[in-house]
Amino acid sequence: MNLNLKQGWKVMQDVHDTAEGLKIYQDESILYSMGAQLSEWEDLEELKQLQLVFSDQPYWGRELRYFNQAPWWYKNEFDVPADAGSHCVIKFTNVDYYCKVWFNGELLGEHEGYSIPFEFCVDKLLKKGETNTLMVKVWSPWDDVVDGNKQERRTFLILRNMVKGTYEHSDTFVQRDVNPVGIYGDVTVEITENASFEGRPEITYTLDETLKNAVLNAKVNIANATESYTLRMACVDKLTKEIICNTAVPVNGDGEANISGTAADIRLWNTWDRGGQWLYDVIVTLEDQDGNEAYRYHEVTGFRKIEMIRNEKETTFYLNDKKLYVRGTSYFPDAYVSAMNKERYKRDLLAIKACGFNLVRVHVHVEFELFYELCAEIGIAVIQDSEYNWAHPDDDAFADRFIDVFLQTVDLLKRHPAIICWICMNEPGLLDAEQAKEAEGDAAAGMRGHSRSMDVNPGPALYQATCEHDPSRPAIKGSFCEDDPYSGDSHNYIGSLHGDDTHYREIYGTVEKFNTEYGFDAPPCVDSLKKLPKLYNRLSGIVDRFDEIGRYQYVLLKYYTEHYRMQKYAPNSGYVQFLFNDMCPQSFYGIFDWWGLPKDGLDAMLESNMPTGIFLKFNETLDSIYAVNDLLTPIGDCVAKWVITDGKGNVIQKDEKEIKLDADDIVKVSDLAVDASSYDRVDVALIIMKDGDVICSNHYEDVLNMPEHTPGHPSRITHELGMRLYFA
Repeated sequence: MNLNLKQGWKVMQDVHDTAEGLKIYQDESILYSMGAQLSEWEDLEELKQLQLVFSDQPYWGRELRYFNQAPWWYKNEFDVPADAGSHCVIKFTNVDYYCKVWFNGELLGEHEGYSIPFEFCVDKLLKKGETNTLMVKVWSPWDDVVDGNKQERRTFLILRNMVKGTYEHSDTFVQRDVNPVGIYGDVTVEITENASFEGRPEITYTLDETLKNAVLNAKVNIANATESYTLRMACVDKLTKEIICNTAVPVNGDGEANISGTAADIRLWNTWDRGGQWLYDVIVTLEDQDGNEAYRYHEVTGFRKIEMIRNEKETTFYLNDKKLYVRGTSYFPDAYVSAMNKERYKRDLLAIKACGFNLVRVHVHVEFELFYELCAEIGIAVIQDSEYNWAHPDDDAFADRFIDVFLQTVDLLKRHPAIICWICMNEPGLLDAEQAKEAEGDAAAGMRGHSRSMDVNPGPALYQATCEHDPSRPAIKGSFCEDDPYSGDSHNYIGSLHGDDTHYREIYGTVEKFNTEYGFDAPPCVDSLKKLPKLYNRLSGIVDRFDEIGRYQYVLLKYYTEHYRMQKYAPNSGYVQFLFNDMCPQSFYGIFDWWGLPKDGLDAMLESNMPTGIFLKFNETLDSIYAVNDLLTPIGDCVAKWVITDGKGNVIQKDEKEIKLDADDIVKVSDLAVDASSYDRVDVALIIMKDGDVICSNHYEDVLNMPEHTPGHPSRITHELGMRLYFA
């Protein structure tokens, strides 16, 4: 039997952190002692991070700080039938962040992390036919140490002592007072009489050279085996329901067991734009001596081969032995993971696909496993970050803790075929106090500041452990460390976060092997903002300039995206726009706002991010035209047409050219010999046609009038709200 403890929880905050010393887990009468100053239990409606349950406004406000100033205690009392089985395991999927667990007055153990499942066997403590009591102490504390005591740069230099990316990122990403805490996900009590699996089976596969056959292997730990059993593994095509592998071996007793079998004539998992997402059910069962199923485990897999070619000239993914051009976006949908659900995930992922993206980078956090399952179904690849971001303690003890937590994350997620790469550290040591410039807001200065975390601690050990733990995928040691031989990707915020004296046109003529961050933050739809008067009123003085800011987001994203696409494989292998949607109402990085409404930046992706496109290269003059096809299906012979006008309907140049677009191809259509200096305005329309049908099109209005960087961005923010202020 399985008990899902969704209901029946009570909670209290231990304001002086004394309840453990007072042994509340053994005697609750201390709650009402005159001198103890303990809180009372109160009913908890649902298991979510506590700010979402108890705060009217969980995304900003000084009152949120009290959630993390003292630990919380949870209690659940539940009955177990007298005829229940003798083997009992209590399982948690998500506890944020530190916790201790007691069952019927006895300490079961401790855990660190927020996304990693853990469990305890309580065979000897279970009370059958009686009420059982589960208590959990949970805390997610604030950090105090600032690198070099440079308090004026606290946002960047606070030494984050927890392995979680959802706190102390207060540059309008996560508000200063937000630090999620609490039990969320599922808490289950599994009681069996027969044998079962301890923990999750580890299922791996090896592809042959043809990529048409796979050897499957399942490693399981068997518990409570009182007789001989048969261990069986089957692999079933999810589409056709055909069984392509069915093998069994005898097992006897508890402990580790392995089973292998060959799946023949498989189809490969691919992104949605490269042939689709073929998936398989893998079912591992224990059968008793009569052939009855005693225990079952199921997961979905997809067979694919992922590699990365990385050297001084390129950083290129190969999916199933073919180059993969990445059109990606970063994903951090909510400051509170527990606010997410299947409906929001599906809404976002379908929109991500509709925007032309074939990959998401899950930025410095971990989502529910449901998210990764949906990515596999929809055909969207994933680059998965660790939570190492900016500044952390540099001692060996923290490095060991971090590596342990991240490897548990790798163990949790590596079964998901959509994940194609791990990022071990994001912008490691970007703003180390001893290396960053004194000038406020000079983020670019930190590019040199990653030596210790990359070269000493924890970088080398973390990268090596990640590669050894999951040899089936590449890993990026330090995202943003473009010249590092184990990294190779770049971040580029010229015209954005690199300062208001920069402009996006400065990237003209530059090259990047693989970009994993670029973007600009613009306010949401005014009607969305009006739903939260405090935010709206704070920005009311510039509401009439929202269109101006949105326009800048649009032109920056369009310029960057097309800049990368016109470098296809020479050397650029893709890009990851930052960010898909606002992760809270007042964090404006997304092309969709927190309510799900689009911003002007969406138009840039719809025009420039589709698998097939035609693009104009320009800076102060019109340079040239390129056609790109990222599909594995060739377009073939077609016609590229272009019309350049003066904005008044007068044609400056009109021409066409026959071209051939092969699979995964780029073609330079034409150089442009156009003197536009005498025109006040220049508009450009581009189109590719085949047999009279439009394959793709693009347009540029007033193309040479490139708006200046929004004044006050990025330096002016309000930390009370965690919101960009823009204009001085």
